[in-house]
Amino acid sequence: MLTLPIAQALGAHLAAKHGATIVTPDDAPAIAARAMLAALARAVPALSSLAAELEVRANRVSVTVPTPAGTVIILSPAAVADPERYAATVAHEMQHAQQLSAGGAVRTAIDYVASPELRARAEADAYAVGLFVHYLLTGILPTADDAVASLSSDTYHLAPDEVALGGGVLASHLATMAQGIAPPLTVAVEVLAWLRTEHPELIAVEALR
Repeated sequence: MLTLPIAQALGAHLAAKHGATIVTPDDAPAIAARAMLAALARAVPALSSLAAELEVRANRVSVTVPTPAGTVIILSPAAVADPERYAATVAHEMQHAQQLSAGGAVRTAIDYVASPELRARAEADAYAVGLFVHYLLTGILPTADDAVASLSSDTYHLAPDEVALGGGVLASHLATMAQGIAPPLTVAVEVLAWLRTEHPELIAVEALR
């Protein structure tokens, strides 16, 4: 059975690989991250709306914040409610950290704000990683329903065709999972590798052990 210490160990492993810091909402680094994001937004006006949106979202969902000092993942109270949710949320947010690292923090953040299509794709990939973690731990193949509903919410400001794009990406990743294969997403592969090495008994999907 997955425990919170094991989920936290997985999070620490991923954070070390991606140069990220995981904090809870009231930790000093979380407060500092918001302050640094505000400073970055002042330096890069295109990020001002992102800064405001992240501040609102941080009160109810987890967020990944690019700062001059590195990527900070701020977990919401809901994310630490149980070990499985912790693991899935950290993996989701760590995929965003990987996206920031791969594309450059400022450029990726600007693209996220300016391009709804890129935003839909980035979120769909991150949701797929979280769904894959749930699948690994429960053996129950998830559906994209909740993730698509989230993409449709005001949080992401996506038009119906952009939500459909994200839904198609999620459907593709779920089809890959149904074949007993990890989706081709960096953090999904890393989570599977860590579980195989450290806690293979927790992998509920026989084909993925």
